[in-house]
Amino acid sequence: MVPSDPEIIRLISSLALHHKIQANPVLSEIAMLGYGTAIFKYCAAVPTCPAELLEPIHELAAEAIAKADIAKITLLVKVLGNAGHPASLKPIMKILPGFGSAAAALPVRVQVDAILALRSIAKREPKLVQPVALQLFMDKALHPELRMVAAVVLFETKPTVALVSTIASVLKKETSMQIVSFVYSYIRSLTRSTVPDYATVAAASNVAIKILSPKLDRLSYRYSKAIHLDLYKSPVMVGAAGSAFIINDGATILPTAVVAKARAYLAGAAADVLEVGVRTEGIQEALLKTHALEDLEDDRITKMKRVMKAIAEWKTLPKSQPLASVYVKFFGQEIAFANIDKAIIEQAVQLATSADAKVLLKDALKALQTGITAQAAKPLLAAEIRRIFPTAVGVPMELSLYSAAVAAASIKVKATITPPLSEPLNAAELLKADIQLEAEATPSISMHTFAVMGVNTAFLQAAVMARAKAVTVLPAKMAARADVPKLNFKIEVLPVETPEHIAKIRVETLAIARNIEDLAAERITPMVPLVATQLRSTERFASTMSSTSRSASQSSEIIYSDLVPQLRAGVPFHKTICVPAAFIGIKGCFEVTSSNTAFIKDIPLLNLIGEHAVLVAVKPADGPAIERLEAEVQIGPKAAEKLLKEINIIDEQTAEGKTIIAKLKKILEPALRNSSSSSSSLLSSSMFGISSLLSSSSSSSSSSRMSKASLKQYPFKKFHNNQYLVSQGISAQNLRSSGSSASSFEAIYQQNQFLGNAVAPAVVAIFRAVRTDEKLLGYQAAAYLDKTNFRLQIVISALAETDNWKMCADGVVLSKHKVMTKVTWGAECQEYATILKAEAGLLGPSPAARLELEWVKIPTIVTTYATRLAKYIPNAALMAGITVNKAENSEKEMELTVAIPTERTVDVIMKLPQMTLSKLALPLPIALPIGADATIQVIPEENILEQIHFLYAEASSAQCSMIQDTLTTFNNRKYKNEMPISCYQVLAQDCTPELKFMVLLKKDEVTAQNHMNVKIADMDVDLYPTGSDVLVKVNGVVVPISNLPYQHPSAPIQIRQKAQGLSLHAPRLGLQEVYFGKDTLRVNVADWMKGQTCGVCGKADGETRQEYSTPSGYQTKSSVSFVHSWVLPAESCRDSTQCRLKHESVKLEKQLIVDGQESKCYSVEPVLRCLPGCLPVKTMPVTVAFHCLPADYSRSVDLSNISQKSVDLRETAEAHMDCQCNARCA
Repeated sequence: MVPSDPEIIRLISSLALHHKIQANPVLSEIAMLGYGTAIFKYCAAVPTCPAELLEPIHELAAEAIAKADIAKITLLVKVLGNAGHPASLKPIMKILPGFGSAAAALPVRVQVDAILALRSIAKREPKLVQPVALQLFMDKALHPELRMVAAVVLFETKPTVALVSTIASVLKKETSMQIVSFVYSYIRSLTRSTVPDYATVAAASNVAIKILSPKLDRLSYRYSKAIHLDLYKSPVMVGAAGSAFIINDGATILPTAVVAKARAYLAGAAADVLEVGVRTEGIQEALLKTHALEDLEDDRITKMKRVMKAIAEWKTLPKSQPLASVYVKFFGQEIAFANIDKAIIEQAVQLATSADAKVLLKDALKALQTGITAQAAKPLLAAEIRRIFPTAVGVPMELSLYSAAVAAASIKVKATITPPLSEPLNAAELLKADIQLEAEATPSISMHTFAVMGVNTAFLQAAVMARAKAVTVLPAKMAARADVPKLNFKIEVLPVETPEHIAKIRVETLAIARNIEDLAAERITPMVPLVATQLRSTERFASTMSSTSRSASQSSEIIYSDLVPQLRAGVPFHKTICVPAAFIGIKGCFEVTSSNTAFIKDIPLLNLIGEHAVLVAVKPADGPAIERLEAEVQIGPKAAEKLLKEINIIDEQTAEGKTIIAKLKKILEPALRNSSSSSSSLLSSSMFGISSLLSSSSSSSSSSRMSKASLKQYPFKKFHNNQYLVSQGISAQNLRSSGSSASSFEAIYQQNQFLGNAVAPAVVAIFRAVRTDEKLLGYQAAAYLDKTNFRLQIVISALAETDNWKMCADGVVLSKHKVMTKVTWGAECQEYATILKAEAGLLGPSPAARLELEWVKIPTIVTTYATRLAKYIPNAALMAGITVNKAENSEKEMELTVAIPTERTVDVIMKLPQMTLSKLALPLPIALPIGADATIQVIPEENILEQIHFLYAEASSAQCSMIQDTLTTFNNRKYKNEMPISCYQVLAQDCTPELKFMVLLKKDEVTAQNHMNVKIADMDVDLYPTGSDVLVKVNGVVVPISNLPYQHPSAPIQIRQKAQGLSLHAPRLGLQEVYFGKDTLRVNVADWMKGQTCGVCGKADGETRQEYSTPSGYQTKSSVSFVHSWVLPAESCRDSTQCRLKHESVKLEKQLIVDGQESKCYSVEPVLRCLPGCLPVKTMPVTVAFHCLPADYSRSVDLSNISQKSVDLRETAEAHMDCQCNARCA
């Protein structure tokens, strides 16, 4: 809000660069960001502002880059982004990859900040930034996140049709699916843009979208996405736009970064009102992985590196630093940012558990017991917005908004703790104390807002001004009690003195005209004539004497005869509405008064112009006064003592119950008959009323319609007690004992209709108003638990003596796969009833769950709204891509079935009385832990938190599997795994410098069966088949099957039996599960390891077009060459692993003509060959890339760095798969 000029900028500069400010990180950040904002404000008013204003920042940036000070570079880049001066382009480019040498030493997040800083410069000089952003986007060697951010900057420079079409053409050949998904979704969302500044971009996007394949729409949310939505109304020149950029790196559940931006348009001006960015890189890993192996780290990494050293040119992936960051921009200016890394988190935890924290807690508790009284007031200039633009008349037009507010509050808090806390303070004592808290608060706010529209010149000013004033005061007083030992919790809302009005809002519109040279002659005229206001008062008096209701409904236009001719005014509107809330003893009254100019024309603008007032008051309701409101919960054996009204449920089988029900029927029969008939008629009419809609809509969407036959082909098949979960080792006897012993819900219900006759309530909750006449008013709820029959009954009843309303909910777990609940409510729970069933079963071959809602009797209001809603279901469903079919289903039942054909897709079918809705193959963001045989995976953990973590990890993990010789990678690419004899290949490993795990696989020379080796922590685990069993060795020692499960003594690693094989679990080390069976093996890595693995299973990053990545990072096109590159070669033919192969570059046997001359060619990709002294026994062809040299090339060819040469052609070479060595082999 402070004006900016060179003098103020120099003052802010000296303040921001002062050594005392620089010594405080928080103050330095605020001052430096303000320095950049001051330059931006000055340059916005003076476009020719000198670059010298930025020299101090440029010098600091050069110094920070030279010292590689990451924190300083990050801050200065944000300052340059706030300034948005074109002279800052070169300093920013020094830290951009491809432009400056310093970029190689900087992390990706700093480079992202640098690219985002270009956006402010692009607003002033888009053509200057566009080539830089384009070069960054086109550079395929850059990190995908950098290229995606560059695409955002590129589109903000308003590219031409030719440039956007070029981008679309590049996407067709792009190998990174993250980039393809992000840019495609951005282009597609821009095609629907209607805001004026993106009109050319929207037109260009419509051209580009036709170049790209519509199949890209089906990419899952795991890939990066960009979303842009906007709305613009040309007649009033008002609009809003919202953008969200979701950037993912390794197809993980949590994205790497999320940026959300809101943009507003008013009278031809546009502003980025708010922008928030959050980065979560590495946080998931930091929270989920274990740190128990840090003592073993050096030895573990040394062993694994020794293994990987055998693979030539193996490169580790860069390790992301655990970091979370957030920034906030307001009107395009970054006002705050924070970086949170592991050190800061550990420091916060240490501070929270330190002695100082206990002292602070002790002081706070003492202050609460003594009593705290505080008063605070805060003034705020909430808004100051001005927009001045030229008009065709030749005078400037101004739109401005000013808003100022003052917020105040007075607070009183006092606590009582029994028994008193001991010295020294132990926080655990609070869980054994009776704590009472009393609080009283009176918050208030007063706001004044002025909106001005009119002509503004140096001498003459003529405008329309809307002036609004709002005052709110909302006092409150409450008391709370928590008696933890007795499991009693209570909250009371106490009476408090309230002002006459808790809220007052007044708006008036005035016409102002004045001459700066003669302010005394200023004219301020109400937009609504004063005579109309006076008449309003007269009419209010007259109408009060005659009829209050009639005066409140008058709104016709009147021309007053005693006024000047042609002067018209609408009849003022005045109305008072009071809404009683008898339960809490108050009523809210709203008094509305309005005089506007809508009599001229009924449009929104003329409805706003005039005088408006709204008064809100809270008054005592009619009847006995309310002393206080209470909410109390009692848990445990003392719950029954808190019941205020005896609970009885009518037993229909007894004579007394039959008599009571007969009396109730006489009272309720007319109402129930009308309600029931109207309910059924309304429901049937609503469903039959949409038949025409169904027929027309289904005919227009025949391509997506599912036939009735396909739905009826697989009826829902219920599980029986002796068939479900048997494959998991759970016997039928255990299954029956885990559910209810009764055969049906009815049988259990008839045994004991009201559980309160047999057991005491487990929980009682009371919500009531304490009245001065001591009559009960409110509700009580009691929960009863029958552990024998797995039955829960909840009864909610009214406390009033004459009120017999109750709600009864009765739920029973009938078996492991079926739950049923009956809900009745009304007088003695006899008026209305619904039944809810949930059960598991099969829909064809797929496991499924079904939810049924059956209504026996329901209120008329429900059917009324159901009728209205049903009319919109068919068209809304079709718009959402849901198939709609006419069907004759049950008239009083709704059914929802969810089937799981695969781990990552579901089929959803919903049956309504007259139609069936379905959505097949709906993709899921996570994999469900349900097998193909409809069995749920056993959860090995006992702790509930560990169970939740296990289910999340199983659902979000990436899986690589091999059945026979067919391998399916983490990214679901399938190929035949051609394995050499006796040589280990890297199946999957942690490819970061931490090397947390490594999974190796080889084919045994004797049995030709697979053997697996897992290196993790200080363990070397061998899994191998013997006959029909699978055995395990840990560090060379056989672990008998009878000793499983095997638990590592210090690390969270467990080996146990599973199905027909063995399973190793180490989720805290990134290895969710390794399963080894006789013909099947699986490797599951944790979600936070995605994008950080390597081996023949791939990177688990979702990049299916970049699947075949060799140890050197080279992308091969042959699956065979890819698999062979991950084979661990032998150092000699006497190697203990009996491997006799090595990698080498081979010469092409034939000479070819390349570029017009005879050439000799050498393979760029390594080929498996036998060691010297060994002969190949088994070979296979493999297609590899070759680099060619002239045939007369005289110098010796250095094959050590041949992999870095360019590819001239691809030819078939011979790879050795098995070798036989002679006795002289060394």
